[in-house]
Amino acid sequence: MKAIADATLSLKVCTIHCTIELTTECTLAILRPQGRRSSLLDDAPRPGLPGVKLLNTLLKLANARKVVRKLGAADASTKVLVIYDLYTQHNVEPLAIALNEIGAPLHLLQVTGSAVHGVQLSDITAAAMKEADLIVGMTRANIAHTAARQEATRAGARVIVLPESDGAGFFGASGWDADFDALRPEIDGLAEAFTNASVARVTSALGTDVTLSIAGRRGRSLNGFANTIDISAGYGLESSVAPVEGTANGMIVVNGSIPGVAVIQDEPVRIEMRDGMAVSIEGGREADAFRTLLESFNDPLVYNLGELGVGMNPKCTLDGTMLSDESVYGSIQLALGTSAYIGGLTKAAAHYDTVLIDSTLELDGKVVLRNGQVFPEGRA
Repeated sequence: MKAIADATLSLKVCTIHCTIELTTECTLAILRPQGRRSSLLDDAPRPGLPGVKLLNTLLKLANARKVVRKLGAADASTKVLVIYDLYTQHNVEPLAIALNEIGAPLHLLQVTGSAVHGVQLSDITAAAMKEADLIVGMTRANIAHTAARQEATRAGARVIVLPESDGAGFFGASGWDADFDALRPEIDGLAEAFTNASVARVTSALGTDVTLSIAGRRGRSLNGFANTIDISAGYGLESSVAPVEGTANGMIVVNGSIPGVAVIQDEPVRIEMRDGMAVSIEGGREADAFRTLLESFNDPLVYNLGELGVGMNPKCTLDGTMLSDESVYGSIQLALGTSAYIGGLTKAAAHYDTVLIDSTLELDGKVVLRNGQVFPEGRA
């Protein structure tokens, strides 16, 4: 298995090596002041890449460097694996240049890609991931909720997942402007509050009132920085936890978005929870679309309440993308489906978040979120 993975990676490395050299040459030529010559570059053949493409790459480069250097903490000794798909390959080049700048060994692995979040990766991909120090999952579908990602983390790899990175403006998203260092203590603090609590309750003026147990579950700090305990989601910043199965009861009124489905526009989506499972999904066209999507998996476990989280990035707004919507500061995520790869027990065919705004979160009776303000220590 390792031999197959190594062969696959070697082919990709060869391909990207040429791209890096050509693009770096063109980039340097553009940036070089007029009248200044470099015998190495000026005497070399010009690859003839369109100027617009080069400009787009340059615009993406600053935040690609942020992924590599700040969040990934990569250096020349870091074995880096970038997983991408047919939909995201146009955003790989800035990452490759950023890694080339620091001399990090780069390996590329292209997968077919999926529109469904939580679809499992192949054995070949899983084997390659275990060999890397740092993995960047630049894919349309989220690879966080996969066995391959979990096994790579357990093997000591640092994983940065970048779902829905197929957009041309992905590296230009406002979420990248977050002050990661300043936000880190607050995100870590709320994750610790989840760990220390037994019961969570979410309420809102629109009618949300759902209670669930989180006893014995570890809070997750997605503060952006890659680590060997959990994932980084780039600018997708949150504190979250996997609820205890079978304990969620009440009503969820979704008024923000359902990433991968739609931003809520017509009317809120009402989800009734009973003993940990969604038993009804009602509302307008967004509710119909979400219900139809879940039914298409033909898996009763996709109705499991699989995650409770709080968005922690003040630079994010609701725009219909997963990383931004789930990270809106002070928003609440209540996800249906898989929880096994974030501390729960359920393995479902998919994992889909719902995003609530203007809601209140209590942990063991103490308010930790109200009116978009987070209080990690809790307020009685």
